[in-house]
Amino acid sequence: MEIRELSLQEMEKLYGERMEADFPPEELRPFSSIRELTGEGKYKSFGCFEEGLGAYGTFAFSPGRSGVLLDYFAVDAGRRGQGIGTRGLRMLGEAARGLGAGFLLIEVESLESAETPAQTEERTRRIRFYNGCGCRETAVYSWLFGVEYQILVLPLGDRMPGADEVQESLEQVYRVIVPPLVGESEEAYAQVCRCFRR
Repeated sequence: MEIRELSLQEMEKLYGERMEADFPPEELRPFSSIRELTGEGKYKSFGCFEEGLGAYGTFAFSPGRSGVLLDYFAVDAGRRGQGIGTRGLRMLGEAARGLGAGFLLIEVESLESAETPAQTEERTRRIRFYNGCGCRETAVYSWLFGVEYQILVLPLGDRMPGADEVQESLEQVYRVIVPPLVGESEEAYAQVCRCFRR
């Protein structure tokens, strides 16, 4: 498997052909936001190729910060369960390290906010996948556009960041990606986004 950065044109095609099917509409940021953030140098997209596109991931980041948010990550629906996700996440981690990141921030819908046993099972399975890839759970949570997330971290070196660093890095990334969607006012930001610990 090989990884390469996707051009904005490739990303736009991927958005229409795959992302709209891989993610619920309420979780998918408008492509105009991706285009704007990419143009500002705060967003990058990568494809992992093995007999075609096996997996892809996008990063949002605040330049100069050690934490990079894995904004989207998906494996080709017909090839799940074949180890492509594990290899793809490892390669995405290396790509993030190449951007200067010390760790990846990963949002997973929290177990505490699950409303049904099926949701609990799906979220547990997702956390188990990330744990199996070397990710670690943290005490940091976020509430973003009505969804509560627990934050996992994939260290990209020998050091596991502390909760303060994780929360600060996450908040800085949110300050990059949320205002283009809701406006620049602090009140608008606070209505849709907050970070906390549990």
